[in-house]
Amino acid sequence: MINVHLLLSPMLSGAVLSGGLGTRMGKEKGMMVLGGVPLVRRVADIVAGVTDEVIVSVGPGKSSLYRGVVGDKARIVEDREADIGPLEGMSRAFEAAEGEYVIVSPCDTPFLKQELCRSISSKARGMDGAVPVVRGYLEPLHGAYDRVRCLRAIERAIKEGGRRATEVVETLDIMRIDEEDLRAFDPELSSFENLNSPEAMKEAERRLASDPGHMPQPRRG
Repeated sequence: MINVHLLLSPMLSGAVLSGGLGTRMGKEKGMMVLGGVPLVRRVADIVAGVTDEVIVSVGPGKSSLYRGVVGDKARIVEDREADIGPLEGMSRAFEAAEGEYVIVSPCDTPFLKQELCRSISSKARGMDGAVPVVRGYLEPLHGAYDRVRCLRAIERAIKEGGRRATEVVETLDIMRIDEEDLRAFDPELSSFENLNSPEAMKEAERRLASDPGHMPQPRRG
Protein backbone atom coordinates (compact mmCIF):
# COMPACT_ATOMS: atom_id res chain seq x y z
CA MET A 1 0.00 0.00 0.00
CA ILE A 2 1.30 3.47 -0.90
CA ASN A 3 1.91 5.75 2.07
CA VAL A 4 -0.02 8.90 1.11
CA HIS A 5 1.65 10.87 3.89
CA LEU A 6 5.07 10.29 2.37
CA LEU A 7 3.82 11.43 -1.02
CA LEU A 8 2.46 14.68 0.38
CA SER A 9 5.31 15.54 2.78
CA PRO A 10 8.96 16.17 1.88
CA MET A 11 11.48 13.87 3.51
CA LEU A 12 12.59 15.22 6.88
CA SER A 13 16.00 14.50 8.37
CA GLY A 14 17.11 15.08 11.93
CA ALA A 15 20.55 16.35 12.96
CA VAL A 16 21.69 15.88 16.56
CA LEU A 17 24.79 17.93 17.35
CA SER A 18 27.21 16.24 19.74
CA GLY A 19 30.54 17.73 18.75
CA GLY A 20 31.01 20.09 21.70
CA LEU A 21 33.98 19.71 24.01
CA GLY A 22 31.84 19.54 27.16
CA THR A 23 34.40 21.48 29.19
CA ARG A 24 31.92 22.45 31.91
CA MET A 25 30.79 18.84 32.23
CA GLY A 26 34.32 17.56 32.55
CA LYS A 27 33.67 14.80 30.01
CA GLU A 28 32.06 14.11 26.63
CA LYS A 29 28.65 15.76 26.99
CA GLY A 30 26.69 13.44 24.73
CA MET A 31 27.84 10.46 26.76
CA MET A 32 26.63 11.87 30.07
CA VAL A 33 23.99 9.54 31.49
CA LEU A 34 20.51 10.68 32.53
CA GLY A 35 18.15 8.09 33.97
CA GLY A 36 20.50 5.34 32.84
CA VAL A 37 20.60 6.54 29.21
CA PRO A 38 23.26 8.72 27.51
CA LEU A 39 22.01 12.18 26.57
CA VAL A 40 22.76 11.73 22.88
CA ARG A 41 20.67 8.54 22.78
CA ARG A 42 17.72 10.26 24.47
CA VAL A 43 17.73 13.17 22.05
CA ALA A 44 18.32 10.97 19.00
CA ASP A 45 15.31 8.84 19.97
CA ILE A 46 13.11 11.90 20.41
CA VAL A 47 14.15 13.24 16.99
CA ALA A 48 13.70 9.81 15.39
CA GLY A 49 10.05 9.92 16.38
CA VAL A 50 9.37 12.82 14.01
CA THR A 51 11.88 12.35 11.17
CA ASP A 52 12.67 9.87 8.42
CA GLU A 53 16.32 9.56 9.44
CA VAL A 54 18.69 10.81 12.15
CA ILE A 55 22.27 11.99 11.69
CA VAL A 56 24.42 12.39 14.81
CA SER A 57 27.32 14.80 14.33
CA VAL A 58 30.31 14.17 16.62
CA GLY A 59 33.82 15.51 17.08
CA PRO A 60 36.82 14.26 15.10
CA GLY A 61 37.74 10.68 15.95
CA LYS A 62 34.64 10.12 18.11
CA SER A 63 32.59 7.82 15.84
CA SER A 64 33.56 4.61 17.61
CA LEU A 65 32.67 6.11 20.98
CA TYR A 66 29.15 6.96 19.84
CA ARG A 67 28.38 4.08 17.49
CA GLY A 68 27.38 1.63 20.21
CA VAL A 69 25.30 4.24 22.01
CA VAL A 70 22.97 5.73 19.40
CA GLY A 71 21.80 2.40 18.02
CA ASP A 72 21.30 1.30 14.45
CA LYS A 73 18.66 3.89 13.58
CA ALA A 74 21.11 6.82 13.47
CA ARG A 75 24.08 7.53 11.23
CA ILE A 76 27.20 9.17 12.61
CA VAL A 77 29.34 11.80 10.94
CA GLU A 78 32.50 13.42 12.28
CA ASP A 79 33.53 17.06 12.22
CA ARG A 80 36.50 17.72 9.97
CA GLU A 81 37.86 20.31 12.40
CA ALA A 82 37.41 20.60 16.15
CA ASP A 83 37.42 24.37 16.63
CA ILE A 84 34.66 25.63 14.34
CA GLY A 85 31.70 24.89 16.61
CA PRO A 86 28.13 23.95 15.73
CA LEU A 87 28.37 25.25 12.16
CA GLU A 88 30.81 22.45 11.39
CA GLY A 89 28.45 19.88 12.90
CA MET A 90 25.53 21.25 10.92
CA SER A 91 27.58 21.27 7.72
CA ARG A 92 28.62 17.63 8.12
CA ALA A 93 25.10 16.51 9.04
CA PHE A 94 23.49 18.41 6.17
CA GLU A 95 25.99 16.91 3.73
CA ALA A 96 25.06 13.40 4.86
CA ALA A 97 21.31 13.94 5.18
CA GLU A 98 18.91 12.88 2.46
CA GLY A 99 15.89 14.94 3.49
CA GLU A 100 14.67 18.07 1.77
CA TYR A 101 14.50 19.66 5.22
CA VAL A 102 16.58 19.06 8.35
CA ILE A 103 15.56 19.77 11.93
CA VAL A 104 18.46 20.42 14.29
CA SER A 105 18.85 19.75 18.00
CA PRO A 106 21.76 19.84 20.47
CA CYS A 107 22.55 16.57 22.23
CA ASP A 108 22.03 18.05 25.70
CA THR A 109 18.29 18.88 25.47
CA PRO A 110 16.56 15.76 26.90
CA PHE A 111 13.30 17.62 27.54
CA LEU A 112 12.80 18.23 23.81
CA LYS A 113 9.15 17.82 22.77
CA GLN A 114 8.31 15.89 19.64
CA GLU A 115 5.19 17.95 18.88
CA LEU A 116 7.30 21.09 19.00
CA CYS A 117 9.72 19.55 16.49
CA ARG A 118 6.81 18.71 14.19
CA SER A 119 5.49 22.25 14.40
CA ILE A 120 8.85 23.86 13.67
CA SER A 121 9.41 21.53 10.72
CA SER A 122 6.00 22.27 9.24
CA LYS A 123 6.59 26.02 9.43
CA ALA A 124 9.89 25.68 7.55
CA ARG A 125 8.28 24.30 4.41
CA GLY A 126 8.36 26.67 1.48
CA MET A 127 11.03 28.83 3.13
CA ASP A 128 14.74 28.58 3.88
CA GLY A 129 13.81 27.55 7.40
CA ALA A 130 11.97 28.23 10.64
CA VAL A 131 13.69 29.20 13.89
CA PRO A 132 12.25 29.64 17.40
CA VAL A 133 12.66 32.94 19.23
CA VAL A 134 12.92 32.38 22.99
CA ARG A 135 13.10 35.28 25.43
CA GLY A 136 13.93 37.57 22.54
CA TYR A 137 16.79 35.46 21.17
CA LEU A 138 16.96 33.30 18.06
CA GLU A 139 17.52 29.60 18.77
CA PRO A 140 19.16 28.46 15.50
CA LEU A 141 20.24 25.10 16.95
CA HIS A 142 16.56 24.22 17.34
CA GLY A 143 15.56 25.27 13.83
CA ALA A 144 14.43 23.39 10.75
CA TYR A 145 16.05 24.24 7.43
CA ASP A 146 15.95 23.67 3.70
CA ARG A 147 18.96 21.39 3.53
CA VAL A 148 20.51 22.58 0.25
CA ARG A 149 20.05 26.32 0.75
CA CYS A 150 21.18 26.26 4.36
CA LEU A 151 24.20 24.10 3.58
CA ARG A 152 25.34 26.64 1.00
CA ALA A 153 25.00 29.44 3.55
CA ILE A 154 26.89 27.47 6.21
CA GLU A 155 29.74 26.59 3.86
CA ARG A 156 30.01 30.21 2.78
CA ALA A 157 30.09 31.40 6.40
CA ILE A 158 32.78 28.89 7.42
CA LYS A 159 34.91 29.85 4.42
CA GLU A 160 34.64 33.51 5.46
CA GLY A 161 35.60 32.72 9.05
CA GLY A 162 32.10 32.76 10.53
CA ARG A 163 31.44 30.70 13.64
CA ARG A 164 27.97 31.69 14.86
CA ALA A 165 24.85 29.91 13.67
CA THR A 166 22.81 33.07 14.30
CA GLU A 167 24.83 34.94 11.67
CA VAL A 168 24.01 32.26 9.09
CA VAL A 169 20.31 32.30 9.95
CA GLU A 170 20.17 36.05 9.43
CA THR A 171 21.22 35.56 5.79
CA LEU A 172 18.30 33.19 5.14
CA ASP A 173 14.62 33.69 4.44
CA ILE A 174 13.32 32.16 7.66
CA MET A 175 10.12 32.19 9.67
CA ARG A 176 10.70 33.37 13.23
CA ILE A 177 8.46 31.44 15.62
CA ASP A 178 7.41 33.45 18.66
CA GLU A 179 6.97 32.15 22.20
CA GLU A 180 3.19 32.07 22.04
CA ASP A 181 3.31 29.53 19.23
CA LEU A 182 6.07 27.55 20.96
CA ARG A 183 4.19 27.36 24.26
CA ALA A 184 1.24 25.75 22.52
CA PHE A 185 3.39 22.61 22.29
CA ASP A 186 5.80 23.20 25.18
CA PRO A 187 4.25 25.44 27.86
CA GLU A 188 7.42 25.59 29.97
CA LEU A 189 9.76 25.88 26.96
CA SER A 190 11.73 23.00 28.46
CA SER A 191 12.79 21.89 24.97
CA PHE A 192 15.32 24.71 25.05
CA GLU A 193 16.95 23.74 28.35
CA ASN A 194 20.58 22.77 27.85
CA LEU A 195 22.29 20.61 30.47
CA ASN A 196 25.63 22.39 30.64
CA SER A 197 26.94 21.49 34.08
CA PRO A 198 26.99 18.65 36.63
CA GLU A 199 24.52 20.67 38.70
CA ALA A 200 22.09 20.83 35.77
CA MET A 201 22.42 17.07 35.32
CA LYS A 202 21.58 16.48 38.98
CA GLU A 203 18.50 18.68 38.71
CA ALA A 204 17.39 16.83 35.59
CA GLU A 205 17.79 13.51 37.43
CA ARG A 206 15.56 14.83 40.21
CA ARG A 207 12.93 15.91 37.70
CA LEU A 208 13.05 12.57 35.93
CA ALA A 209 12.75 10.66 39.22
CA SER A 210 9.74 12.71 40.34
CA ASP A 211 7.99 12.53 36.96
CA PRO A 212 9.24 9.66 34.75
CA GLY A 213 6.71 10.60 32.05
CA HIS A 214 8.17 14.09 31.68
CA MET A 215 10.34 13.05 28.75
CA PRO A 216 10.01 10.37 26.06
CA GLN A 217 11.55 7.04 26.94
CA PRO A 218 14.27 5.72 24.62
CA ARG A 219 13.53 2.78 22.41
CA ARG A 220 15.30 -0.49 23.15
CA GLY A 221 17.79 -2.16 20.86
